[in-house]
Amino acid sequence: MRAGRAGAGRDGDNRYEDRRAGDGEEDDGAAEADQGGARGEPMSWALVAGGSGTIGRAVVDRLAVAGYDVVVHGFRRDTEAAANLARQRGRRAVVVRGHLGGPEAARRVATNALTLVADQERAGGPEPSIDAVVVSSGSGVMRDLADLTERHWRWTLDVTALPLVGLLTALRPRAAVALSSPGASRVVAHYGALGAAKAALEATARYLAVELAPETRVNVVSAGLVDSASARRLPTYEALRADALRATPLGRLVRPEDVANAVAWLLSEDAAMVTGATLVVDGGQGLHW
Repeated sequence: MRAGRAGAGRDGDNRYEDRRAGDGEEDDGAAEADQGGARGEPMSWALVAGGSGTIGRAVVDRLAVAGYDVVVHGFRRDTEAAANLARQRGRRAVVVRGHLGGPEAARRVATNALTLVADQERAGGPEPSIDAVVVSSGSGVMRDLADLTERHWRWTLDVTALPLVGLLTALRPRAAVALSSPGASRVVAHYGALGAAKAALEATARYLAVELAPETRVNVVSAGLVDSASARRLPTYEALRADALRATPLGRLVRPEDVANAVAWLLSEDAAMVTGATLVVDGGQGLHW
């Protein structure tokens, strides 16, 4: 495993309270480690940013099944429950807490994550590294564009699009996956800021796929509507749900496990020649005009 190159930085005081969507991470950057899981020989570590959300938890569980030890990033109380999913699979898991508000704050989270991994590994062993990164975090103000302030825009972009840069340039993992949504390319009511941020995230992933090659592969999973806490915050959720069920050829909503399976494949060696791609997991809903 390659050693991560982590930098530290300060995140600005850009916090505010408003209606948000996604699993945005807001905290003071402190790190917390918890022992658990199988000790055995050192295995590859994966970092899941936003690991306490509905999809994030499914990704943590799936990566543990794939054999990863997992660093679960989050600020919610149930972040520890997400880490326990990996431990129940016989893997080690630690929790890192920290606000993901721009590249510098993300680099600080990366530094803390590497410190936690080093604490878990045996003294005198290989330099600690994180082999895979999944960015499942995001936050946005659910308003029409005309009602957004500059602060709303900065928050949404800082928390949704920019952490990918900080995490990947600091850690240089073998592979990374960012989670996006159809709102990056299609119009969803009150989703303008987050949709623009998701579009920026997808473009950022493509550029990183070139700039960090061949050391790091970078891909995106764009997931259709999932029945999650963040989705239910959408003012038009019920209408979106009805439309998705009606328009999806495969006849159901996307499940968190569907997304996690796609993430696991993109991180695996089976996808060794896939980089800079956006894999759509929506049951075919996007095929309709």
